[in-house]
Amino acid sequence: MRIIAIANQKGGCGKTTTSINFSACLNFLQKHVLVIDLDPQGHTTCGLGVKTQKGMYTLYDLLSPLQQATPLFSQVICALQPGFDLMPSNSSLNALEEEFGFMPNYHLKLRELLSRMAEQHGKYDFVVLDCPPNLGILTWNALNAADEVMIPVEPSFFSLHGLAKISETIQIVNRSRETPLMVHALLTLFNSETNFAQEVYEEVRVHFQSKLFRTIIHEHVLLREAAAAGRSIAQHAPQSQAFQDYLNLAVEYLEREWNRKLPERELGWEKVVKNHFGPRPVSDGILFQFLSKTASSVEIAGDFNHWVPEMLVQRGQDGLWQKVVTVSSKTFRYKFIVDGEWQVDPNQPLQKENAYGGVDSYVELV
Repeated sequence: MRIIAIANQKGGCGKTTTSINFSACLNFLQKHVLVIDLDPQGHTTCGLGVKTQKGMYTLYDLLSPLQQATPLFSQVICALQPGFDLMPSNSSLNALEEEFGFMPNYHLKLRELLSRMAEQHGKYDFVVLDCPPNLGILTWNALNAADEVMIPVEPSFFSLHGLAKISETIQIVNRSRETPLMVHALLTLFNSETNFAQEVYEEVRVHFQSKLFRTIIHEHVLLREAAAAGRSIAQHAPQSQAFQDYLNLAVEYLEREWNRKLPERELGWEKVVKNHFGPRPVSDGILFQFLSKTASSVEIAGDFNHWVPEMLVQRGQDGLWQKVVTVSSKTFRYKFIVDGEWQVDPNQPLQKENAYGGVDSYVELV
C-alpha cells in the first residue's frame, strides 16, 4: 500500500482537483484506491458526490481521542465505484487541532490509523491524502504517514514564493523518518498561451529538476464542471483533454513506481523465451502476444486505442495471452499492462522514449 500526500500550504493550486482526478485515473488503470479527505472544508468529499449528514461517521470519528467507541473502517469508508473508495470529512476535523494539542506523538496518529486499516480492512494499492491548504497538524500528520508527497504548483508569483516553505517543511519531517519522503511536483492550472506561465514552468523545473512531472495539467472548465457535478473527470468527460491530462499523470506516476520496484521484484516476463512472441500482422489486424504463467490479467494500450487498456485472452494453461487489434498506422507505440503494471514488450526490441521519461515498445510495419 503506497500512501501519497497531495500537499501545498497555498490554496487555489489545484490540490483537491488533483486528489480527486489523479485517484480516479489510477482506478481507471485498475488500481484499488482510497482517497482520504483531510481538509475540514470537505471539498474532496463534495467533489466526489458524497454529502456528510448528521450521524454519519467521518475521518474525525476514527482520529478523535475523545470518541468512546471508535467506528469500524467499513462504517466510515464510502464505496464510490469498484476499487475506488473515499474516507469523507467535514468541519468536525477542525476540532482535532485542539484535541491533538496535548497528546504525545500527535503527529503520528494518522500513520497509526493507516497501519491498522491495512491490517483490518484489506489492502489498497494506493491511498491518496488530500491535505488542507496550510501546514498545521493535519498536514503534519499526512506528511508523517505518507511515502510520497505530490506538490501541485499553479503558475503564479505566490506559488513560487511558497515553494521554499513546503520544501523546508519536508526537510524537517524527513529528519525524524527512517525513509525520506519521495517528492513529486506537478504543474497545474496551466495556460500555455501566457509568457508568465512559461516563466513559472522554468522556475519550477529548475527548483525540482527530475522530481517535476513531465505531465502538465492544463486549465479546463470541464474540471470545474465535474467537481460541481460531484464526479471525477473520468466519469464526467472521459473523451476530454482534461481527462487525458490526468490519465497521462497516472501513467507517468505508475511508470516511476514500476521503475522504482523493478530491481526488487520478480515480474515474470524476464523469463519469457524470446522467440516469435512479438507483434505480427494477421489478416484482420496485428496479433499481440504475451507469455506469462504467473499473470492473472494482461492488457494492451497504445496509439491505436488512445492508450485505453484492452484485455488479452489467455489461451490454455501454458501462459500465452493473445489479442488481435485493428491498427490503421504503419508505425505505433504500445505497452502491456500485466496485473496493473505498465511494461514494455520483452519480445519487441524496438523502443522509443516517451514524453514522461520512460520508453514505449515501438513497431514499424514494412
